[in-house]
Amino acid sequence: MSWKSFMRNPAFNQNLATTIMMGFLGLYFGVIFIALGAAAPHAITEMVPEADGPIYFGRYFLYFIIYSFLTRLIFQNFGFKDLKQYILQKIPKSTLLHYILIKTAFNWINVMSLLGIIAYLISASYAENYDLNLLNHGIVLIGLIYASNYKAFLFDKQLSINKILTGSIIVGVLLINYLDFKGYIPLGNLLESLYAFLVMNIGTAILPLIGIIATYILTYKTLNQIAYLEDNKSSEESISNINIGSGLFARFGKAGKMMEMEVKLILRSKRARNMLFIIPLMGIYPIIIHGQGGNMDSMGMMMFVAIFCTGGYAITYGQLLLSWNSGHFDLLLTKMTSIKEIFQAKYFLQCILIIVQTLPMILWGFYKTEYFYLMPAMMFYNLGVVLFLYMLTASYNSKRIDTNKGAAMNYEGFSLALFLIIIPIMAIPVLLYYGANAIGHPLLGILMTGLIGLIGFLFHDKLINISVALFKKNRYKIGTAFRKK
Repeated sequence: MSWKSFMRNPAFNQNLATTIMMGFLGLYFGVIFIALGAAAPHAITEMVPEADGPIYFGRYFLYFIIYSFLTRLIFQNFGFKDLKQYILQKIPKSTLLHYILIKTAFNWINVMSLLGIIAYLISASYAENYDLNLLNHGIVLIGLIYASNYKAFLFDKQLSINKILTGSIIVGVLLINYLDFKGYIPLGNLLESLYAFLVMNIGTAILPLIGIIATYILTYKTLNQIAYLEDNKSSEESISNINIGSGLFARFGKAGKMMEMEVKLILRSKRARNMLFIIPLMGIYPIIIHGQGGNMDSMGMMMFVAIFCTGGYAITYGQLLLSWNSGHFDLLLTKMTSIKEIFQAKYFLQCILIIVQTLPMILWGFYKTEYFYLMPAMMFYNLGVVLFLYMLTASYNSKRIDTNKGAAMNYEGFSLALFLIIIPIMAIPVLLYYGANAIGHPLLGILMTGLIGLIGFLFHDKLINISVALFKKNRYKIGTAFRKK
């Protein structure tokens, strides 16, 4: 029934280009996860031959579980909107809740993780000097993935209405990782010991499976208490009204419709579409830079690499934030939506691009350890600082562009302000780092950069309002510039 619903969905048939793009992105990240999983046993035996390879892998896999848990809270669709289509049918409430819970097992985060784990287990079986109990390790790794899945499901409702709690968890994770890297707390060793304990024998290996069952039951009981399939008008929002909508970005409300239009614009615009090649280029950018040696291995250069690896496409696209819509901007303002919804759509879409682009980039930490904390820190910096600098610039001065022209040697729409904005973007993290380095705590500067970005991300609505207010002051000047051909 779900498959028929998917195939008949207008979003699948009418937005075929979007569906194809998402398919290619899924294939791209699937290949990355498989390649990383297959390469891990051989890379570990070469890079850290003195370590117990499987346990060493387990240590960083637990780090991955922590970060993927945060990713689930932000992006994973937990299927509440699926309830509404069954409200008038004679289906028991318990059946619907079990359906939603089981359906999350096939979420893209789980599928990608499983692809990587299967590739890792197969590769580890043939790797030399890599002693691995296939059964114990397989049960533990898969069990941890799904235990994280249902734990995120349980946390989702509370965190979606409590941004302070969400921010506190993210800050806590970053702080713990910082303290671990500085040696103040032995988190890495504790995770390694925990993983070693879990794979010790079949009795301990099934503990994550018990965790899956426990979180599944607890989540089911929680949903059973709060889920009311009737469309009531009480002050508390019923579960049937949560995330109801159609299309890829329905959970973003009215801005989600604009996001879908923005994706169509990217795919139909020759210039914006050509910029998509930046995404795979960023995947190999660190090796291009550091392969040259010399000053390319300095912290300043690594910050530069981390900023562009985590936000390359979003930054490039964001430089012409409003200009992409210059050909139909009058229609957009007068007939379709409010200016704030336009800004929200562009911001949320860029956030998704940045976070999705960051996930594989963190794995460059196996090449240079600094990237384990630089990539997440610069991701938040992009989300909470860089995007708003470009929004403010676009609100002050935007120019018309022809979206059908290619990107090569095309400076249409650019202004001096867009080039000058690079100076504060690069200067802020560098100054924070070297300022902290002067007092003997260099990594404090990285942490401060990430925290500033996180604060901006948490208060994005207020910052969007500032950008909208600035745009309204300059809307006639920008509108005139958009009408000039």
